[in-house]
Amino acid sequence: MTEDERNSDQGGAKFLHDRDRNRVPVIIAFLLFLCLAVGVFTISEKQAQKSLVGFPDFADSPFVLTDQNNEQRSNADFAGQPIALFFGFTYCPDVCPTTMMSLANSLDELSDDGVDTDKLQIIFVSVDAERDTPQQVRDYLTLFEMNVVGLTGDAQALADSRAAFGAFAQRIEGEDGDFTYDHSAAVYLYGQEGGFAGTIVFNEPEDFIREKLRSLLN
Repeated sequence: MTEDERNSDQGGAKFLHDRDRNRVPVIIAFLLFLCLAVGVFTISEKQAQKSLVGFPDFADSPFVLTDQNNEQRSNADFAGQPIALFFGFTYCPDVCPTTMMSLANSLDELSDDGVDTDKLQIIFVSVDAERDTPQQVRDYLTLFEMNVVGLTGDAQALADSRAAFGAFAQRIEGEDGDFTYDHSAAVYLYGQEGGFAGTIVFNEPEDFIREKLRSLLN
């Protein structure tokens, strides 16, 4: 073997050695990422299961409110079918209409897949006693192409309903004398027997929303 050939072999071996050595940090980083992902998933699953344990059934969260047809309704009226419950107000500029449209779109897609979406009871509970009269709630809900029961009442009745479900709302005064609300943005899900089945969070991908609703309706 000539001197040039020996030098060429040594150079090639060094190149391969350096390349293998450079791979080590990449492999370690990948393994660390994999461990972190598994850890986050495990913790999330445990937290999700904890949230289901001890959360009251729908029947154990009493309320008496007035629907958009000016009829008195209580939690007992919704027994026996799955429920999607949402707290909001008709003057809400973003969270409420976005959530309602996401539910409507997901239900349309499930219906196209042959799922019986009619049995889902969607309940919209107002947090705005001052402006959300039954007629105002009725007019608002006609903007969404799905069956929704809208509930409202006086300030105390609405506060009691929020307390029953662990929801919150806080009035925020504006500079021009107008006001808005910070409020719970999650949709509370309940199975056919009234047991708590999880939540849909604000701006959750519609693929996730659709599968959660599918699971609730199957």
